[in-house]
Amino acid sequence: MQAKLIVTFDRLSSSSFLAKSGSIVASMNGNSHYPEPWAGQGLTLNQLNSAYTNFEDAYHESLSRDTAKIAKRDVARQTLSDLLKRLALYLELMAEGDTAILASTGYDLRHDSVRNNSNDLLPAPAEFHVTHGQLSGTLNINVSRLLGAGSYEVQITQGDPNIESNWQHALSSVKCSHILITGLIPAQIYWLRVRGFDSNGGGVWTDPISIMVV
Repeated sequence: MQAKLIVTFDRLSSSSFLAKSGSIVASMNGNSHYPEPWAGQGLTLNQLNSAYTNFEDAYHESLSRDTAKIAKRDVARQTLSDLLKRLALYLELMAEGDTAILASTGYDLRHDSVRNNSNDLLPAPAEFHVTHGQLSGTLNINVSRLLGAGSYEVQITQGDPNIESNWQHALSSVKCSHILITGLIPAQIYWLRVRGFDSNGGGVWTDPISIMVV
């Protein structure tokens, strides 16, 4: 069956939504598969960039826990979420089922076909390794390709990795190797973990790995 883009953003925390929407916006800027104008959408790349910037600014302002700023953040989030959902319909239409094109959008992919007849979770990816990237403040993540996985999610924390609420979404990738995380603080220790995603949702997490960023 035809691959589709995941637009269930409501389940994401504000920080996770910021990371996911940022990945999508970055992927759409200069995306040769989707040149403007986006016919019939009433939506432009400038509008998308502006909506993301508004949410990003509102998110950081809301960290002060001011109720008015939190309300402003929520309005900006809804505006951006609505734009991303509208855009996804157009992206799917233009891709005509080409998963490589859909993967270039920064959205996570799901497949209408079921991986198997059970509701078993995907197992944890094997051969999980984290190494330093070529640039300061970056890490490179690799796992073995997981049968049935359409994408992979990376989470990160500097807190106790045994406390589930400490984990935050870092990024999603359709690749299982050379997954690059940027913008980390040198000389700080981070914990990371990875899981696969298929039509049944997220699978089992890898055991976390800690590493000091250089």
